[in-house]
Amino acid sequence: CQICGRKFAADRLEKHQSICQKASNKKRTVFDTSKHRIQGTENEQYVSKIKNQPQPKPKKTNWRAKHNDFIQAIRAAKAMEAHLANGGKISDLPPPPPSENPDYVQCPHCQRKFNQTAAERHIPKCKDIKNRP
Repeated sequence: CQICGRKFAADRLEKHQSICQKASNKKRTVFDTSKHRIQGTENEQYVSKIKNQPQPKPKKTNWRAKHNDFIQAIRAAKAMEAHLANGGKISDLPPPPPSENPDYVQCPHCQRKFNQTAAERHIPKCKDIKNRP
């Protein structure tokens, strides 16, 4: 076949090429098994709503920054253990480096940091609080 490159008997080649020509012009759709499985049931109305909702874009991960923070925390812990093993006091050591998570959102009212969902709950409540510590 000149279209798909398959080999056929001489008497079947002409028949195949006519069918192959038609098939190559059509765009195939993706078969959705969940659509056919739910078709005709009471759940059909809910599936169409879920399919129409836009999917959230996955966030870019900042794995390198998280990895470097983790390495710093490990090194600080090893330095503390070595200092204690040599007979030193914990109070002699400087505080460990703070770990910053860039995924957190800072509250404009109390300056605390929360993840995205917790910040959405916290910020409206914090805005109305009159007595802050």
